Amino acid sequence: MNQLISVIITTFNRPDYLELAIKSVVDQTYKDIEILVVDDGSKVNYAEEICNKYEQCNYLYKENGGVSSARNHGILNSQGDFVAFLDDDDLWKRNKLEIQLDLLNSEPEIDLVHGPAEVIDEKGLVTGKQIGASVNKVYKRSGYVFWNALGTWLVKSPTPLIRKKVFKDDLMFDESLFAGEDADFYQRLFYRHKVKYYEEPLAFYREYSDSKRLSTHNEKYKLVEKTTYNNLLKMGINNPITKHRMAINLLRGAVNRKNKINSTSKFKLSIFDEYIRPIKTLHELN
Repeated sequence: MNQLISVIITTFNRPDYLELAIKSVVDQTYKDIEILVVDDGSKVNYAEEICNKYEQCNYLYKENGGVSSARNHGILNSQGDFVAFLDDDDLWKRNKLEIQLDLLNSEPEIDLVHGPAEVIDEKGLVTGKQIGASVNKVYKRSGYVFWNALGTWLVKSPTPLIRKKVFKDDLMFDESLFAGEDADFYQRLFYRHKVKYYEEPLAFYREYSDSKRLSTHNEKYKLVEKTTYNNLLKMGINNPITKHRMAINLLRGAVNRKNKINSTSKFKLSIFDEYIRPIKTLHELN
């Protein structure tokens, strides 16, 4: 049975690695793929020419709105039964989609497969580093992971394969977030869906110095936890105990993030703020 996988690659003013990313998808051992390259309003049209070299590659242009907007545009234009995301500077191993699709087909209760990624440098050389769960935390990355993930960890960006049915009006990327949108999206996904962690790295995550990389703009992440809390409420969570517990987890995550940004001046939560009034404290935190 043929199962189409939609691969969404967003790009914005960054032509250097795009073709390598596309080629790593074209070279997959699993072949029933459509590639959607979403150009988020780049000043120079480099992506269309690159995309036109590959038969299964579709070029989509939109006005600049940020990575959340670009990913949502790709999702809404996708035709596949499954969706995968790949940043334009990352790469996949050739058997990534084949392995992940087999896992999803063998475990119908699982709606997302993710895992670690090997780190490569600016030239594409493997550094020996890996992003993902440490050995003693692997068991926490599969199943219903909402509570152990909330405010703590998220899916690594080049790794997931997701069933298309997951995406709903209240479970898309939040277009008000211009950084940390993946943390918000995946932690909300965890509330509704079970996931599977495959321990072998199937992707390459590129680390290098570039001011355009959102991961280097720590100050832009400060609203993520507040936004995630509000977005979870929009998904229909009304139980006061659940809301209280969610706020505690997200508040801790927000404080950890704040202290990473301001490493010289550590912020410490009082017991009252953390356990008695976490919802209010979360929304007051700057």
